[in-house]
Amino acid sequence: MQERRVFQRFNLEFPVEFYTMDDQKVEGKGKILNISAGGGGMVVTAKYLLPQTSLKIKLFIPDGNPPLEADAKVIWLKAMEPTLFLAGVQFDKVDFMGIARALRLHDSHNEKK
Repeated sequence: MQERRVFQRFNLEFPVEFYTMDDQKVEGKGKILNISAGGGGMVVTAKYLLPQTSLKIKLFIPDGNPPLEADAKVIWLKAMEPTLFLAGVQFDKVDFMGIARALRLHDSHNEKK
């Protein structure tokens, strides 16, 4: 299968909160597992996140700065347990400076190894 990603993905874990921008207003928490300039994979604790659902996401990057806020869209969702899901999200508008904050953590973590 051909790789469809445009941006390199980096494995990082930090807390995330989100809510849907539709009439359902589903809210949830979880953690991001990997991130790129185009999107990421996250474990979430919410139901009814169908593909194409628009989200507001807060990424709590542990660097002493306020959370990174992003608009995103659910691309796919896979059930791991009855109330635990793995979701692939695509950022609608990319905040490259915010993504750079996350990638600095990745780089500093790798330097310590």
